[in-house]
Amino acid sequence: MAADAGPSAVTAKGRFWRKESGLQPREGDGFPRYQAMNSKKETNWFFKASAVMLVLTAMAKLYSSFGSAKVLVVQDELLHLGYRPLLISVALLEIGVAAFLIRGRSDFRKCLVMFWLSGNFLSYHLGNYLLGIHLCPCLGHLTDRLPLPNGLTAVLLQFLVLYWFVTSLNILWREIGSAQCARWIQVASRILHRSPPRPNEV
Repeated sequence: MAADAGPSAVTAKGRFWRKESGLQPREGDGFPRYQAMNSKKETNWFFKASAVMLVLTAMAKLYSSFGSAKVLVVQDELLHLGYRPLLISVALLEIGVAAFLIRGRSDFRKCLVMFWLSGNFLSYHLGNYLLGIHLCPCLGHLTDRLPLPNGLTAVLLQFLVLYWFVTSLNILWREIGSAQCARWIQVASRILHRSPPRPNEV
């Protein structure tokens, strides 16, 4: 009896499994594949977590920019802009990006924005490194009050920016690169499987 079950029994079993797990059934599958669903959840979590971190870093920048630290009147050697207006500008930009990550509907555009923002942050750190500049008040002097070793906060922020860059690039690859690669493979397979012309057809 079990050998005569056939594809219909497999499909029914898959639908029953979906019903028990609380997920919507899909036509044409026996046992479902949930990689796309898990990927969507991970992408949404990435956007929400990034928005929270951007708001926190923006608040720290705004709080520090209205202080009386001497570094705020110093000009940034890479951008040739005072640190006070620089902190305020970047903080407003981060708040705008965080709002877009929460309210935006297009995951592709969100990834582009995060890729652009993290790429600019990495370029800034790379420029400072090449110029031999070790001063980077990314959060102002608020980090001086934290019980952390000197310079550890800047390293953690750099790793966070690198994580944003790599993750957004990975999502963009899944959205664009994998589809484009599939098209190339399909075209190549058609060319390879195309039968050569017969002698009397030349």
